[in-house]
Amino acid sequence: MKVLKKIGGFFKKHLKLIIVLAIIAVIVGLVWHNAKAAQKAMEEAANQPATSEIKRMDLQQSVAVTGTLNANNKATVTSTIGGGGITGVKVSKVNYKEGDYVNAGDIVVEFDGDDYNRKIAELNAQHNIENKQSEIDIADLQQKIKDAQDQIEKKQKYLEDNKYIYDDLKDAFNEYEKYRTDDVKKRWDEQSAIAAGRAESVTIEKYEATRDEVDTINLQIQTYQNQIEIAQLKQNYAQSYTQVDAKEDVYESMEKTHVSAPISGYIITMNVEEGNNYTQGNTVFTIADTSEFVVTATVNEYDVANIQKDLPANIKFEATGDEEFKGQVTFVSVASEASVAGAEPQAAVPTTSTASGAATYKIKIKLDETDDRLRVGMTAKASVILDSVDNVLAVPYDCVQQDENGKDFVAVIKKDGTKKNIYVTKGLESDYYVEIKGEGLKEGMTVEAIVEDAPSTDIMDYMEISTEE
Repeated sequence: MKVLKKIGGFFKKHLKLIIVLAIIAVIVGLVWHNAKAAQKAMEEAANQPATSEIKRMDLQQSVAVTGTLNANNKATVTSTIGGGGITGVKVSKVNYKEGDYVNAGDIVVEFDGDDYNRKIAELNAQHNIENKQSEIDIADLQQKIKDAQDQIEKKQKYLEDNKYIYDDLKDAFNEYEKYRTDDVKKRWDEQSAIAAGRAESVTIEKYEATRDEVDTINLQIQTYQNQIEIAQLKQNYAQSYTQVDAKEDVYESMEKTHVSAPISGYIITMNVEEGNNYTQGNTVFTIADTSEFVVTATVNEYDVANIQKDLPANIKFEATGDEEFKGQVTFVSVASEASVAGAEPQAAVPTTSTASGAATYKIKIKLDETDDRLRVGMTAKASVILDSVDNVLAVPYDCVQQDENGKDFVAVIKKDGTKKNIYVTKGLESDYYVEIKGEGLKEGMTVEAIVEDAPSTDIMDYMEISTEE
C-alpha cells in the first residue's frame, strides 16, 4: 500500500510533466509512422516506370532569334539648303512634331529665304560690275587699235608719197658704194639734196625705220584684236555659265526652303527647332512608314546556314503578350556583322552556339500584318520555321530508346502492365517532341520514358539533420 501511495503521489506531483512526455511520445510515433509510409510510397513510385503518351500533333523545327522591330521603309531627311555662299539658314517654321503622321509631299519644315534674296541682289550687282568692266576693257582695246591704225595710215602715206625718192636715193647710194666715181658721187649728192628738200625730209634710215614701225604696229594691232577676242569669250562664258550657275545654285537652294516628306509615315525624330540656324547636310527629321514592319535580328554562324529567304516565322512582343504574329524571312546576310563593319572577324569559339566569339549575321523578317500596338524599336522574339509537319504521332525525346544494335524503339505499356517494344523511325524533331513512325503505333498509347536522374527514395535524404549542439 505504501508503494502504491508513493507512486500515486509521484504522478500527482509530476502530472504535467507526464502529460507533456506522453504527447511528445505520440508525436514522435506519428512522425515516424508517416515517414515510413512516405518512404514506402516513394519506393513504390520509384519502382513504377516514368511514362508518357503518344500524341497526334503539329511539329515545327525552328531557330529562335531576338531582334528589334523597324519600319520597312524609313527615311532620314537632310537638306542642301545653305549652298550658294549661305553659311547658315534660320528655321522659320516646323509644321509637325515627333509622333505626327504625314503624307508624302507634305511640307514638314520651312526655312527663312531672306538671305537668298540678299544673295541674289549681291550676285546681280557683282555680275553687273564684271560685265561693265569687260565692256570697258574691250572698248579700251578697240581704241588702241584705232589709234594704231591712225598711226599706220600716217606712216603709210609718208612711205607712199616718198617711195620714188627713197628708190632713187637708195639706188644712188648703192652705186656710190659700189663704184666711188665722181659721176656716181655727183648723182648721190643730187639725190640727197632732193630728198632733203622735201616738205618732210627723206633719208634712207628714216624711210626704212618708218616701214619697220608699220610692221610693228600691225603686229600690235593683231595682239589687241586677240585680247579683244579673249575678253569677249570670257564675258560670254561668264554671262552664259559662271554667272548663271551662281544664280541657279542660289535659286535651287531657295527652292529647298520647304522640306517635304519623301514618304508617308510617322515622324520619328525632329532634329530642328524654330528660330535655330540649320547647317547644310545635317538631319532635319526622320520618318518611318509603319504600314509594314520588319524585325532586324542577328543569327550566330551555327544557325545562319539553315535560314533561307522566304522561310516563315512566328514573332512575339512583350507589348502583345502571347499573341503571335506571322512573318517571312526577306533577307539573310552573306557577310558577318564584323566584316560588314570593316573589322577583322574574331576567331569563332565552337563550344556553344551562343559563344561571344562566334560570328553573327543579320537577317530581316517582314511581318505579314501590322498592328496599332506595335512601335519601332520594340524587342521582338521570333522563331524561324526551318521545317514543319502536321497531324503526326509524336512523343517526348526521352521516350525513344535504342537497343544494342542502335535501332530506335518505344516501350509501349499495356493495360495489364506488360511492355511491348515497337521499333520506330524518327522524323522531324522539335525542342521537346520527336515525330515517330512505326507499325502498330496509335494515338493515346502509353510509352515508357527513360529518366536518367530520378529522385532519391531514401527518406533520410529529405530530412534536415542539425549539427548544432
